[in-house]
Amino acid sequence: MRYLNSNGKGVVINASKMLFDFNKEAWHDKKVMPMVGMYVEFRCNETHQITDCKVSKFQEFGGNTMISEADFWRHDTDEELFTLQSNARDAIVQKIYKSTDYTKITEIPLTIKLVDTIKTYFHQEFLAISFLNDLPVTKDEILFDYAHLKRFGVKALDNLLFNDKTIAKDDFIGELSVMTRLDSAFSDFSRYNNLNLKQIFQDSFLLKQCHYQALVVAMNNSRDSQNLAQKRTNALKSDILLLERRIQANLDVDKNTQKLNKVKKELEEMLKAEKYYSGLSARLTDMKEKFESHYLKSFSELYQKIYTRIYKKVKSGLDICVTILDDKIYHKIIKSVAFSKGFFKIPENDRVPNIIYFVEQYMEHLNKDRLNEKDALAYRYVNTICKKHRKYFLIISTNEKRATEIKVKILSQNKFNVVKTAYKNTVYFAMVNEMRFDRIYIDPENVWKNPNELIKETKALKINENAKFALLPSSIKENRFGFAD
Repeated sequence: MRYLNSNGKGVVINASKMLFDFNKEAWHDKKVMPMVGMYVEFRCNETHQITDCKVSKFQEFGGNTMISEADFWRHDTDEELFTLQSNARDAIVQKIYKSTDYTKITEIPLTIKLVDTIKTYFHQEFLAISFLNDLPVTKDEILFDYAHLKRFGVKALDNLLFNDKTIAKDDFIGELSVMTRLDSAFSDFSRYNNLNLKQIFQDSFLLKQCHYQALVVAMNNSRDSQNLAQKRTNALKSDILLLERRIQANLDVDKNTQKLNKVKKELEEMLKAEKYYSGLSARLTDMKEKFESHYLKSFSELYQKIYTRIYKKVKSGLDICVTILDDKIYHKIIKSVAFSKGFFKIPENDRVPNIIYFVEQYMEHLNKDRLNEKDALAYRYVNTICKKHRKYFLIISTNEKRATEIKVKILSQNKFNVVKTAYKNTVYFAMVNEMRFDRIYIDPENVWKNPNELIKETKALKINENAKFALLPSSIKENRFGFAD
């Protein structure tokens, strides 16, 4: 009914309209975050406080599930619902078995289409993908690779929430919820790679084909009848030998002769029955094997196709999620008064502390020649993307407040921008000697030297001979950069 990610507290309702409180410690499902409208399985103590809560396996009802929403509310656990589902399927199988003439049947109809069984198998993955529709479409031309940035999304978010207490974690519940679902699905793909496809076919397809299961019942019954007939035949043959010996020994000849004729007649009937059930069993077995062989091939091909498609969608979805999360963090930081008054006032803080920032912070403390494979891939990825999109700017001003305002405005133009600040001459020349800047902004009202001299001296340096300069007027007219060139 309700869940607040900021404090990890939520409320669950049952069929009797009773409300139960739970906290994040009681949520025992790592694959899914709690959300309003989710069906859950829970246990509580005598004070109605939930001690164990997790998402139910049943989120949609009707159709192939054989479970109604009313069934969900009337039962306490998923285990009970699975038993109910199994019993309902068994009842259908028995009905089909009793109404089918297996001496005339030539093919096994499908109860559930092949594609539907595979969709059911990948239900959680399809559901995770569908939640992407609830997220805003990112307009960013750069789509991040989740695989390299996964570890640093939480760091960037925690940093935002720590530095600006006016921002709630619930503002990010949409992105985090979808990302948790997709990440769980993505992690499962390594497990899917090692699964036995025949076992998946058995559990996900054959088990749900009621006509097939009814044929299996018929086949097993015919085999049992054949075995019984065979046992009776063997017993009758033994009886015949015994009776023949008695007749040969002149023991109750008339009586034993009558018994012998009766036994021979029964043997004849039993041999016919054995032959009949043997033929029926062989025919039904052949139908069963052909059905399995045909659909296993089709199932395997369709499984691989859907598996590949889902994998790509899940991977793409995670890339979209981490990009949206990064964009959201970036824009909240840029608009944050707390960051403007604190973080950005410090000259060393020359970038927006979004996800890429924390990757670079992490890499700065590592020996680049001895990186493990995972870190090496992340390092190359971030280096490549920053070289392509990053621009460097320099602000020359002795006025800290104005320099900070200009820094934030430049950073707001692009999340890859780096803005250095020089409050004194030594810092300025150290920077222009070591780093190439795309543009240098001079505050003529708050500078230690004539701007023209600074420009001339800077252009004399090879590294910044092509740098562009902009003078900040005393009265800044707002253009798209927030100042006039």
